[in-house]
Amino acid sequence: MSSIDDALVARAAAFAGLTGLIGTQPDMRFYPADSAPPNATRPYVGYQQISPTDRAHAMGSDPGSVRARIQLTCWGDTSTNCRDVCDQVRACFSRFRGTIASVVIDDIFVDNEHDLGRETETRYYQRIIDLIVWHRE
Repeated sequence: MSSIDDALVARAAAFAGLTGLIGTQPDMRFYPADSAPPNATRPYVGYQQISPTDRAHAMGSDPGSVRARIQLTCWGDTSTNCRDVCDQVRACFSRFRGTIASVVIDDIFVDNEHDLGRETETRYYQRIIDLIVWHRE
């Protein structure tokens, strides 16, 4: 069974506007947030689930709907480069519906987007997008 992570990676890999910036499989720079290489080539995107999984319940049966909040952090060498990646991430995922990597996605909403600016230690730029992902188990 595929996971929501598999579906996010597959969706990113299928979106030309995004892969034009972060590369294509097998070298696509779309990493679990804790797995980006220390000296990853920028731009890249890190992703992680940032809230507990919320499963819908109904009287007598559960419909199998799951709500997850996924945070995507876009990294770039310049503010413009970072924003360009973020714009493509938004275009890739906002209001996406369909089956990808065997996961049924009911809908994806962009819930939050903001700059983190330039990180002091690395001097690279960051921008965050939070997605609300409704999918089936």
